[in-house]
Amino acid sequence: MKYFFKNPVFIKTAMKEPDYPLLLTVKGTPMQEIAVTGRSNVGKSSLLNHIFARKGLVKTSSSPGKTQAINFFTTDDTLSLVDLPGYGYAKVPLEIRKKWGPMVQKYLEKRPTLELVLFLFDIRRVPNEDDFRMMDWLIHAGKSVILVLTKVDKVKSNEKKANTDKILKAFALQNLYHTHYSVTKNIGRKELIAMVNEALGEVVNDAEAEAESVGEDE
Repeated sequence: MKYFFKNPVFIKTAMKEPDYPLLLTVKGTPMQEIAVTGRSNVGKSSLLNHIFARKGLVKTSSSPGKTQAINFFTTDDTLSLVDLPGYGYAKVPLEIRKKWGPMVQKYLEKRPTLELVLFLFDIRRVPNEDDFRMMDWLIHAGKSVILVLTKVDKVKSNEKKANTDKILKAFALQNLYHTHYSVTKNIGRKELIAMVNEALGEVVNDAEAEAESVGEDE
């Protein structure tokens, strides 16, 4: 299966596991699912609209932290994408921020079709406690991760390399796949789609190998 990110459709908004949609392909099999996470001002909605090549499908706002629920989309009639609430924005009421953590953590741990997470990170920043906590959740949940360094048009080429190295060193994870992205300059869409296809293909191959191993043991 190869994904082209065409024919995107908004499915629904949910906050609790019982409200998550059951998304099936035309063959009746569960769709592979990708979640998109990051700080509330990292540009998740803009990136999703860009990768979908559909302006306005994912609602954007000049007020970071507006997305306060989990939004489900499909593309190619075979792949599910999930926009998770942004984290770390201090101006969002504390009562709401306290709900985000458990909501997102439960989704990451209990969504069986979730196979890949796009972790968006502003290339001009350095990881802080919130970012490390999110990465820890992803690792604990056993999910594959692609680190997407956004807003690369905001830095010079020498800064891009230096900042990338600094961010990767801070996360201190071996084999952390990463790529660069800029919606404004139309940078990174093809590369990210290729990485997603490769990552999801590896998930399928690993699952098939595991199934064959179980069959041999029996």
